[in-house]
Amino acid sequence: MRTVHRQQGTFQRTLLCLVLGMSACLSVISQQVIWADEFENGCNSGCYATAYSGVNGAWSVVNVSAAGACANQWFVSCRENGNAANTCGTDCTTNNESLHIANELSGVCGSPFGCIFCPAGDCGAAYDAGCPPALCFACFCSCLSTETNKRAQSPVIDLTGRTNITLTFKYMEYGDGTNDDFLLEYFNGAAWAALSNPPKTPTGACGGQGQWTQYSIALPASANNNPGVRVGFRWQNNNDAAGNDPSVAIDDVQLTIPYAPDCVGPFVNEVSNGPSGEKEYIEVMVCGPTCSTVDLRNWIIDDNNGVTWNGFSTVMVSGGVSTGHIRFANVAQWSAVPTGSLILVYNNADLNALLPPNDPNDSAPVDSIYVLPANSALLQRCNTSPSATVTGGYFPCSYLAGGAWTNIGFRNEGDAAQTRYPDGRFFHGVSYGPNGQNMNPGGIENMRISTVNHLGRVIFFNTNDPRIAANYTSAVVAGNETPGAVNNAANGLFRATLLCPSTLPIELLDFEVHNDGTAVLLEWSTATERNNDFFTVERSPDLGSWTTVLTTPGAGTSAMVHHYRAHDADPVTGTMYYRLRQTDLDGTSALSKVVSIERRSASNALHATLLENGSVRVEYPCSRAFWQLNDMMGRKLADGITGDGSTAELRIPDGASGVLVLNVLCGAEAVSVRIVK
Repeated sequence: MRTVHRQQGTFQRTLLCLVLGMSACLSVISQQVIWADEFENGCNSGCYATAYSGVNGAWSVVNVSAAGACANQWFVSCRENGNAANTCGTDCTTNNESLHIANELSGVCGSPFGCIFCPAGDCGAAYDAGCPPALCFACFCSCLSTETNKRAQSPVIDLTGRTNITLTFKYMEYGDGTNDDFLLEYFNGAAWAALSNPPKTPTGACGGQGQWTQYSIALPASANNNPGVRVGFRWQNNNDAAGNDPSVAIDDVQLTIPYAPDCVGPFVNEVSNGPSGEKEYIEVMVCGPTCSTVDLRNWIIDDNNGVTWNGFSTVMVSGGVSTGHIRFANVAQWSAVPTGSLILVYNNADLNALLPPNDPNDSAPVDSIYVLPANSALLQRCNTSPSATVTGGYFPCSYLAGGAWTNIGFRNEGDAAQTRYPDGRFFHGVSYGPNGQNMNPGGIENMRISTVNHLGRVIFFNTNDPRIAANYTSAVVAGNETPGAVNNAANGLFRATLLCPSTLPIELLDFEVHNDGTAVLLEWSTATERNNDFFTVERSPDLGSWTTVLTTPGAGTSAMVHHYRAHDADPVTGTMYYRLRQTDLDGTSALSKVVSIERRSASNALHATLLENGSVRVEYPCSRAFWQLNDMMGRKLADGITGDGSTAELRIPDGASGVLVLNVLCGAEAVSVRIVK
């Protein structure tokens, strides 16, 4: 057994960030959405805005002044498709509905020119400019007035606790100067007032179809902490027959506030697509000041890390979005979760063989590690938002008891994992996958960890700051999945900065097994131990029956890092599973995660041994073996191919230091050796 003193500097700085909040240690300038509406009603044509009720409630339309007998109307339909900013308008190309002004429906009113350019009514952002009475004899349809002055009004928006609010949307508009014009208005809870007169948008090659344009404006200070705010879009036109399309169309309305990351909440610690099938899981770590607790009730866990409503024009349709999401139920257990806790949520429909025993209440053992299936009653599910086919937000939802993995299932090619505040605001997330999979750059914090296909891969956090992509590793699942346990020694030390030292009998940093000639090498490390009597290594061929391999004394009570090393001298061939049982001085015990290893016959085993001179001797049953040296972040330090023969001695580069991993590949068999230099 070797005893190593913990390095303090990095973790003291990390702890300072945790206590002060992440925003004290890094600068992220961005906006995150607190309210939005995309006018998705599935209507192709002719749906009045007065009948539209979005995810936040019903919109309304009022006449600001007297209207003509055949005034133009506000509609919500895809007749003016809500395309991306800086592109031309189209007609229902992707069924992306928008709010727009068009002439009245046929059969309701005979507008002067409606029978010519739009007999059915609602032709997108195309309005009837009317016919002056003096020219009534020349009008094709009627002499009815199209004079319009109508405001489309949002539902009431509760901005309690919100400040520095920005309104963004995309729009197109032309009309006729101030005669036929679009105005943006704001309700402060008592009265409506003009907010701005947005400029006419370019037409260019779009012609009368118009070009979608981004718009952004700060709300007045009276909106801060105001529970009764509304926004309004007002269109006015006279009846002089002069004017050009487009009238006005609006889509993707969002209210945002400055994004200021902090540390109080659950961040993504590990997410795996599993070795095959849907053997997936997500593990979060609870961040906050050391020895504190966090209220996790109603916090959200999901895939799709913020491409949906995380700032203007971030639409990523079909970018790995599973419909709906899950959240922590509003139960007492989640009201005060200790910082440093690990919470593992897994797919109960396709079990990963490495999953530890269920411990949904952190009761067996009490180690600040919660293990629960996605369908646990301690979780809830929303089956409606966000949508898998159109963008959407995290709105008030009729939550159902028990979660469902289908609401957060990870796409193998590319997807994301995230956590959100109970009100739907983004907290933390990572993404992965090739550009060809329509993936995003990693959400609001650009946390895109990998650009490769993630079939059979896992992403895990190492140390220092979970809001920096370089602190995450993407790797194959073999030997890298650690559900319900820390990811590696560095991750365990980071966790130790969050935990109360008195809460755990031991803080297990890692537990690994490796082929070592005719034996199996067993290695584990602890960051702290309290009243720890001894360890027992147990072995199973089927995860059902377990036998004792060996026992070894613990360190009693210690605040130092301890490394343990032992051998199973009589292993059997095939797949074997190992686990570690820790027993206190009072006789109570706790189990570690389960790890597995594939054993071949001793005469045909690939293994590597760390020598006293710092090099590594590799014995391999093939003519040549490939090797690669990596650091704990997965970065390659050196690689090569052994010469012909059955043994080779590999020299570790002089500049390499710390904890290293040597990976050796011989045919279809691989072995990894941890090296501390």
